[in-house]
Amino acid sequence: MGAYLERLSDQFDTITDGIDTVLNRAADENRDVTADEAQLVEREQAKLADLSKTIEHYAGLETTRASVLAVRAKVPATVQRTNTAGARPDEYRIADDFPDVGTYMQTIHRAQALRDPDAMAKLERATAHQVLADNPGIVPRPIVQPVISLINDSRPFISSITNKPLPAGSFDRPIITQHVAVGVQAAEKDLTASQKLLIGKLPVAAKTYAGHLNISRQDIKWTQPGILNIVAEDFAAVYAVESNEDAAAQFKASVAGNTPVVIDPLDGAGITAALFAGAAAGLAAGTNSMPDTLWVSPDVWGQLGGLTTSQGALVFPSLNPGSTTGNTLGLRVIVDAALGTGTMIQGPSRYLEWYEDVDGLLQVAEPDVLGQLVGYAGFGAFLNVAPSVYTVFGVPPVAPLAAKSGK
Repeated sequence: MGAYLERLSDQFDTITDGIDTVLNRAADENRDVTADEAQLVEREQAKLADLSKTIEHYAGLETTRASVLAVRAKVPATVQRTNTAGARPDEYRIADDFPDVGTYMQTIHRAQALRDPDAMAKLERATAHQVLADNPGIVPRPIVQPVISLINDSRPFISSITNKPLPAGSFDRPIITQHVAVGVQAAEKDLTASQKLLIGKLPVAAKTYAGHLNISRQDIKWTQPGILNIVAEDFAAVYAVESNEDAAAQFKASVAGNTPVVIDPLDGAGITAALFAGAAAGLAAGTNSMPDTLWVSPDVWGQLGGLTTSQGALVFPSLNPGSTTGNTLGLRVIVDAALGTGTMIQGPSRYLEWYEDVDGLLQVAEPDVLGQLVGYAGFGAFLNVAPSVYTVFGVPPVAPLAAKSGK
């Protein structure tokens, strides 16, 4: 339940950020929102209202569960009884202790009236002991919730770039391809510089990420925890992974034409110099934009974090094994396995855009076969506004360290 609430909260934050982006853009441009923007904000607010109800519902379940657990914690544990008698012999014959009924009756009298230890021990040996293994058919096997899932749905790459609501399946982003001219006037009354402003467009097309599953009514009614909630949470997690991996792949494809800067992953000074050189190249690419982020795959992150100087000090001390984020020479480090091995890309995050519209879980009943057709869908589009300002580093693989043998 906690993971599901967290996913709903992430959706709430994403929609809220999208609305803020539209309103802030209008404020920055000193204008009122357009009709299309107002319609978009109204649609997103309707989604927020539905999400708020869902979040309140599942948060209430979490509160109830926490209250029950608190009550359970106050109940004292059941007193356990320990049998201190010696273990029975492997082969026990009752006739050895009680050859006849008279002996048995006499032994009972000695044990109960006289508290004779030997008589009590004989009766204990003759008693049959019922243990758990004797009745496996009535021993319940509990299901300990919640269901374990090893999927990480945090989407590090998508979370590190600009997120916006998806306005349509296909749309264009206007971009200035030629600016006006401004120059020094040669002399009074001479013509000043003049050049047309040309505005082109960057076409964007959304992709559909979806899947479906047909679940029997019996499976829905008789499973505990319920299979429908588990399927919904798994669809959401897998959607997050797939959309993040595809966005990361599109990012790498958008900068594939940039000449890679080859670095030695074991040369701390060389990497430092390369990062500064990459920043300088980005500034010279025409946008005058400083890089703010370094996207790396886990293998490269591990190499950077372990680099040391000749004196043994860490080259990048802000990276540590307890966190997959950090800071390297002022750059925010984003680690994501979706980037693929050997990946290290530097640049400004604001020129990378992710547009998304998540439908979430869809359901259709099938009474003819007593089934429930469920599906999950979302739509996303990635855009790199300025591919040339990103520096791609070529990182040759490093052979794993050989284990040291003791002598």
